[in-house]
Amino acid sequence: MSPDADPAPFALGMGILAAALALPGIQCAHAETAPERGLVAYKHLDYEDSQPGWDRIDVEAHAVRMLLPVAGKWLLDGSVTRDVVSGASPSFHTSRLRAGAIEEERDGWDLQVTRYFARGTLAVGITDSGESDYTSRGYAVTGSISSESRNTTLNLGLATTRDRIDAPWIGVRHEPKNADEWLLGVTQILTAVDIVQLSYTRYDGDGYYSDPYKFRDHRPDAREQDTVMVRWNHHCLDAGGTAQASYRFYSDSFDVSAHTIALEYVQPLPDGWTITPIVRLYAQSAADFYLDPRYPGVPTIRPRDEIQSQDQRLSSFAALTYGLKIGKQLGPDWLVDLRYERYEQDSDWTPFGAGSPGIEPLHASWLQFGIAWSF
Repeated sequence: MSPDADPAPFALGMGILAAALALPGIQCAHAETAPERGLVAYKHLDYEDSQPGWDRIDVEAHAVRMLLPVAGKWLLDGSVTRDVVSGASPSFHTSRLRAGAIEEERDGWDLQVTRYFARGTLAVGITDSGESDYTSRGYAVTGSISSESRNTTLNLGLATTRDRIDAPWIGVRHEPKNADEWLLGVTQILTAVDIVQLSYTRYDGDGYYSDPYKFRDHRPDAREQDTVMVRWNHHCLDAGGTAQASYRFYSDSFDVSAHTIALEYVQPLPDGWTITPIVRLYAQSAADFYLDPRYPGVPTIRPRDEIQSQDQRLSSFAALTYGLKIGKQLGPDWLVDLRYERYEQDSDWTPFGAGSPGIEPLHASWLQFGIAWSF
């Protein structure tokens, strides 16, 4: 698996799974009081992607999460995940030549403890995951404080991760990748039906960012990332639904810039049903060291030690994701949901110049089933 945790929303592995397997839990803006009831939830994900005439990657993942309130002031939030990835990933661009077979299992867990105060929260968390060639351990401290009127909430967060890449069969031994990250955000209640949130995240990492499974992939040994996100929730009184919109701007020291617009509408229906249509638009520019394949299947080659990558995740492209989530409340304690999303990526769609010629379109779909029990 690639040790590069690319922020693009189509990125395989942790990127997609973290979003697709998301369970009810702590968000950037914490609730002012601890939940009165506990929760146990299970999610199952089936993911696959393909390019014209070629089925590439399949992922099957399972996640279990538990929320446990303690003494009205504390909340324990923990989860375990396991996913199996199989298929083939090209060594450069989208060519099936030199495609590397993938058969990987990953196990991970996380635990967060939150303390609730009269006008704020403080949370400490730890995450851990491992597979045959990659291990990761992270720690985070987050907090929130609200104004006296409770209309404004300030959110703060600090996190650090310590990763290690070990793939001796291809000459990669004990390579570290470390990162520190901090977040500053503010949530504002505008009206009785409107809430907005603005956040800024800064990431500073150093270590091994190359992908040892890609052909002549040699990336800088440091990466800086800046992300600004704006979210707006509007409750529609007449229909009883809630519209959720967000815009995200991302830039990094690889010279990648990206824009994401996401729209969802949560509509409750009679008899405990809920339906949520989903649309996301994404576009990014290419990294300054990306090798543009002007002739399909014939890569441009630089000296082996020169900074370079032929990984299409660092190319210029745009993507559309659309989907639907259906939920059903089964009595006061049980909730089930089914979510399907389809992802389509094409370099011809990019607003950043002419895109990256020679990159075949990428398609992906994932189906997620979830069940939750409150107690």
